[in-house]
Amino acid sequence: MQLYETDLHKLREFLANEKTEGAFTENYLILYNFATDCKYSSHIESDLILRLLPFYLKTMEQAVLYKNTIAADIYFELNQALFFNRNVLWGAIGATRGQQLMTYYRMLTLKKMELQNLRPSEWISLFNTTVALDDANILKLFCRIFEGSCQVRYSFFQYLSILLFKESDNLCVLNETRPFWTSCIWDFDGGYTAKRIFWNDYMIDFFNKEVVEERAIDLFEGIKPFLCGFFNEDSMSLLQEEMYRSFDTGIFRNRKAEFLKKIQDTSKTYTYWDATF
Repeated sequence: MQLYETDLHKLREFLANEKTEGAFTENYLILYNFATDCKYSSHIESDLILRLLPFYLKTMEQAVLYKNTIAADIYFELNQALFFNRNVLWGAIGATRGQQLMTYYRMLTLKKMELQNLRPSEWISLFNTTVALDDANILKLFCRIFEGSCQVRYSFFQYLSILLFKESDNLCVLNETRPFWTSCIWDFDGGYTAKRIFWNDYMIDFFNKEVVEERAIDLFEGIKPFLCGFFNEDSMSLLQEEMYRSFDTGIFRNRKAEFLKKIQDTSKTYTYWDATF
């Protein structure tokens, strides 16, 4: 395997001295360089990537759950390698370990969604990225979400609320601080080139068929008792009324179509709604 970015001596030192049960340190930055090499390499040594995989899993956890900035850079580079050099990298990891890796992505996604008082913009990019990395992920995530806790289902309803309501009308998310926060629905965990990651036709078709009015209504009805902890009776009635209005006026249908079109488009660095307000 040709290593252009990775210092082989530092990589050997890392493997000799670091333990996955130890502290996360700046020494892990060698994993960023190796992920960059994996992004472009036509051959990746299976033994080497498998030895490094537990360290990448630890890095993902540090990035996703603990917001470690060094870990985030490595994790973003890994996502790009997994997405853009999929055949080579997955061939080196092997089918069994590859599926274990995807299971870990799904587990972290659900764990993040289950955290209370979390703004949707803090986890949506992880969800989108997990879906993008493997066709099987979207079905397995949906199954786990709709069979999951009230907090997970509420988090996903907040995701859908971006399709249901225009930004100025969204009662589900009141603690977002940045303007045009609903554009986060197109975010991916991939650093400055995140927009190059996208959903393929299978993912678009699955989401389009599964996320329909009946699904949104069932989800809302199932979490009503949980929503009572956030909304008073009048607000609950208004939320339900606005949801049905979204269906009747075509807002939901049109926003879902725009979302699916743009999450597959890689031509723009930043994406906004055609009609934000």
